[in-house]
Amino acid sequence: MKARFFAIALLLPGFLTAETPLSAIDWLDEQRLGPATEPSQKQTKPVEPPVSLSGNRPDIEVSTLSEIQSDSVGLLPPSVTGFPLTMWHNSSSIDLVTLLNSVPVSHNPAIQSLTLRVLLAEGDAPSDSEGKFAFFAARLKKLIDYGAIDPALALVERAAPLPAPLVPLLFDLSLLSDTLQPACDQVLQLGPSYPHDDARIYCLARRGDWLTATLMLEATSALGTISARKTALIHLFLENQAYDTLALQLPPSTAPTPLEFRLYEAIGEPLAATSLPRAFAVSDLSGEHGWKAQLQAAERLIEFGALGDNRFLGIYTDNEPAASGGIWDRISAVQKLDKALLDENKPAIGLHLIKAWNLLGATPLAPPISRIFSARLLSADLNEDAAQLAGKIALLSPSYETAAAMISPKFDQDAFLVSIAKGDFSDYSPKSEFEKTIQDAFDDPRVPYSVNQLMGQGKLGEVILNAMIQFEKGAEGDLQDLLEALSTLRLIGLEDTARRATLALVLLAN
Repeated sequence: MKARFFAIALLLPGFLTAETPLSAIDWLDEQRLGPATEPSQKQTKPVEPPVSLSGNRPDIEVSTLSEIQSDSVGLLPPSVTGFPLTMWHNSSSIDLVTLLNSVPVSHNPAIQSLTLRVLLAEGDAPSDSEGKFAFFAARLKKLIDYGAIDPALALVERAAPLPAPLVPLLFDLSLLSDTLQPACDQVLQLGPSYPHDDARIYCLARRGDWLTATLMLEATSALGTISARKTALIHLFLENQAYDTLALQLPPSTAPTPLEFRLYEAIGEPLAATSLPRAFAVSDLSGEHGWKAQLQAAERLIEFGALGDNRFLGIYTDNEPAASGGIWDRISAVQKLDKALLDENKPAIGLHLIKAWNLLGATPLAPPISRIFSARLLSADLNEDAAQLAGKIALLSPSYETAAAMISPKFDQDAFLVSIAKGDFSDYSPKSEFEKTIQDAFDDPRVPYSVNQLMGQGKLGEVILNAMIQFEKGAEGDLQDLLEALSTLRLIGLEDTARRATLALVLLAN
């Protein structure tokens, strides 16, 4: 589990480093009362106070153990997230699931980081959880939407023993992973109560019980509980001849299930992960399908914060570019910049920094490139022009305040960016309605009445989810939503998120 925790930490770039490190468990540091001694042969019985003054039985509140360990489970404790354990408790599961399903997958790195932080946070279960696990399942599905398969698996591992309703999600996650075997033991343990016959057939076959798998497939085919194409796929997987060739000739779904994806792979007709939803890209990270497939998967996943920066750089620098153009030019630019920084070659750093940013600055790779190189760029010996560019690039990193202090604003936009980074607009006059909205969020914040109501009811989780939804609407052009989202984030103490999200919004838009 420790390894999994550090893997999760890598997905939150710049976040864990900004927090106070976790201390050791308190009771391990407590002073012992004295050296251990052998018990004496005769010990006097200690005098104890009366147990009770009456025979009345005290009232005891009983909770089902599974309820405590499901919706409340998390990977990041309050000492890391900064969120109280009660952030979900006063909300209903229905409200939380509805809001979480409405939160779009964000392109903004600060909102991505906040989303992962929220999804992985420890917290008391919603008051009406009642062992239904709906909120926990919604968190897992949102992690899958981001392509964050390893964090989702770590969350499931923390929730073990897993309740039956969540086993299908575990099975899907295991099929999407690039390192795990399919979770067939859990599927077969449920027997007929498992809701998907195709998974049971697949798992029986993997266990070596081909006869039972074939008999079950024939029965389900007769009952029509499995689609014709999937039936044909499983027949091929079982190496049976009795399958519908016409059904198999139908084009595969653009959003196949994880089991269909693995079935196509098993019969020798793998589907290209590049044309499938993001979660399928994880299967290419192992490199079994070639370096280019691994590179494309890494780019897709890091774009949404689902891959650690160090792992991305490791994949990007693992080999020499095989050609020119497209992804190979990006790899070449990153490798040359990395080498120049390692060699501390001042002229080469400036040259390759400009080339790399011209190539990557307007792409979704700009934020991870900033996080990977900013610390070294800010400490490098650069000429004035390169230092200015390095400062602007570092505004997309956790070192944005340090970067802002190094920028000499020569243009209005530079001055605007520095004001955002400092959270101080006293020396800047907005030049557009958009800039005025940003300034108001810091100088004259406007928090919706509904947020004050939710805060009064102790529903911090709902406030955060609503703020993320509003920010995405604001990023698409609704300035009122943008103003209220940033005002809300600052109200609840997420000042760093508000500034970084705004910087990314401005820089990536340009």
